[in-house]
Amino acid sequence: MRRLAEAELAGAQGRRGQALRKVREGLALIDSHRGRLGSLDMLTGVAALGADLAAHGLRAALAGGSPRQVFAWSERCRAQAFRFRPTRAPEDERTAEALAELRQLAQQMHADEAAGHRRPALRRRCLELEQVIRERGWQLPGVGERLAPAPVAAVQEALADDGFAMVSLLNVGGGLLALVLVDGRCHLHRLSAYEPVAEAARRLAGDLNAQAGRNLRPALRAVIEASVERQLGVLAAALGAPLRQALSGARGIVLIPTMGLSAVPWGLLPGLRGRPLAVAPSALVWLAARRAAEPFVRDGSSSVLVAGPDLEHAEREIQRLGAVHPKARTLRGEQATVSATLSALDGASFAHFAAHGHHERENVLFSRLDLADGPLMAHDLQRLDRTPGHVVLSACDVGQAVVRAGDELLGFTAALLYLGTSTVISSLTRVPDAVAERVMTAYHRGVALGASPADALAAAGEGEPACTFVCFGAG
Repeated sequence: MRRLAEAELAGAQGRRGQALRKVREGLALIDSHRGRLGSLDMLTGVAALGADLAAHGLRAALAGGSPRQVFAWSERCRAQAFRFRPTRAPEDERTAEALAELRQLAQQMHADEAAGHRRPALRRRCLELEQVIRERGWQLPGVGERLAPAPVAAVQEALADDGFAMVSLLNVGGGLLALVLVDGRCHLHRLSAYEPVAEAARRLAGDLNAQAGRNLRPALRAVIEASVERQLGVLAAALGAPLRQALSGARGIVLIPTMGLSAVPWGLLPGLRGRPLAVAPSALVWLAARRAAEPFVRDGSSSVLVAGPDLEHAEREIQRLGAVHPKARTLRGEQATVSATLSALDGASFAHFAAHGHHERENVLFSRLDLADGPLMAHDLQRLDRTPGHVVLSACDVGQAVVRAGDELLGFTAALLYLGTSTVISSLTRVPDAVAERVMTAYHRGVALGASPADALAAAGEGEPACTFVCFGAG
């Protein structure tokens, strides 16, 4: 707070350089404390302490008028938890007991729902157990090591190597801005007000969920389809200028969304359909994921294919993918337990899940995939020594995230990226089973033939208006 007050005073007196220096000192102080924290929940929560400092620095950079400086400050403002190396959760008896009970209760609640019963006491107990697990996690010490912000020059070099451009979106004082890095240059676009665009994103998600896999009356379906096109039109109109500029000099885009725009299935936008597209929480996350990405093993010898229960197409999907990856380890039926799946995932190069997915908005570390003996939760992933480099989640909703101050992300997909997975393919909304099967089969064939994840997903989703799968991380 003292650094912020000093920065505001220096700024009011026209001493912009001194103001930025005070902001940097304040953010460095927060970082030194954040490095002691091992819990992803705590790491993302701490971002709120520096939100005012970072916003002041970003406003000062905008007043200076240099797009490169704005880009550098935007990277200081967003997804800072990803700058810190993850801490592997140690074996803890109390946590293990709480997790086991939570899984058992989740199974009971699932059976109750299928029978049309509700037992509020079970839900209350689940919330108590989740709180115990979270609080135990808060005590984990951090490793202290952190990554430096991504230099503009390094990002531009990597983009040029891939033939990509980057569009980084910012919400500054209620106004939507876009930074475009393309052809070695950085451009700043001042767009529309943020809230109408965010509202279009919310309505689009609601419409896509309403129409997915449901036998709607023709009149209602027509209304929803018209609304989908209308919301896509609002988004395309607001972002048209930066997207056109990016695509004029590149074959694909790395997109860094902000706040509510993290829920947009970008591949559905006019002009982006069929284009290679990667979405990341920050330029640093994309660059680090790209550097860590490993070549795909085409025969699937280090791959894992998992089919969850109570999903009509899951085993059929896994069987088809087994033909594409003949040496992959397959878990289905009673074999697809949480412990067996975690054991198979540890150190695998690639993993595919065909399972029911659930995004827990109120407690995102417990977003989950349903397996034979209960849910595999985002929290469980912290037990892995090494997460798979490439994960495909053919499951509804688990691409969603809760966005905290500082564009800090929490959710199943975000947890994988934070723990070191380079690429995650997941859906932001419900997807009809038939669409998921077609897209996933085409995607895997493309990757097996040597296409990058972004290229393979673009080709697989082209012509599928209900495909809301997104390539997160490295493209």
